Amino acid sequence: MLLLLLTGSTQPIFAAPEIRYTQDKIRFITGGIGHDEVLEMRLLAKHYTLNLLFSEGMAGQSITSVNVNIYNEQSELVFRIKGAKPMLYVNLPAGVYTILASYNGEKLRHKIKVVKNVQQKVILNWKNKSEEADSRVSE
Repeated sequence: MLLLLLTGSTQPIFAAPEIRYTQDKIRFITGGIGHDEVLEMRLLAKHYTLNLLFSEGMAGQSITSVNVNIYNEQSELVFRIKGAKPMLYVNLPAGVYTILASYNGEKLRHKIKVVKNVQQKVILNWKNKSEEADSRVSE
């Protein structure tokens, strides 16, 4: 609301997720909290070769605070982030990679092949143990 008053605009102004670079110049961005940030991230998706989405449970509820390590074919760590938001976009060079992501102590592993200038979307979903138990009880 303060931004509306300061700019005199009737349209809300939202801060876009910040594009960042790793030490090795790999461009990445993480965001996706709130409707407006999700829309902003979707607009940026085409500029990244890897689009990761993080969720949990059968409903696929978005989650935050995901730690992600990405390794190349030689098992060398090429990318690391702690506390990623529900959407993480990484611009990796062409190659084969292993994604190791952890959330609340549970790890998921996914292998991908990145092709130059081709966008890939990977959804990593952590099963919610209490939801699974509830669904078994109701059957």
